[in-house]
Amino acid sequence: MLELITTFTPADGSSPRPITLRISDVRGEADGSWSALVNVLGFAPYPDYTGRVHGVDWMQAIELATKFIASECQHKGTFDPPIYPRRA
Repeated sequence: MLELITTFTPADGSSPRPITLRISDVRGEADGSWSALVNVLGFAPYPDYTGRVHGVDWMQAIELATKFIASECQHKGTFDPPIYPRRA
């Protein structure tokens, strides 16, 4: 399981709070693809998110899960430690 607990400061000016970003349960699917479970927890006023991201192999499933988290979170506020933009 990959997990990051970060302090989220919403763009709407409400109080900063910790949120949890998690990627877990990477597994092969019956159709030959792979998936990873994504959780974004404590993100109010936005709803928590739990869902699966699919890839052609386990590595792509994890990569797409990280990209999903970054794309869903980047415009909603700031994070400490930051999750985006990524530094090479």
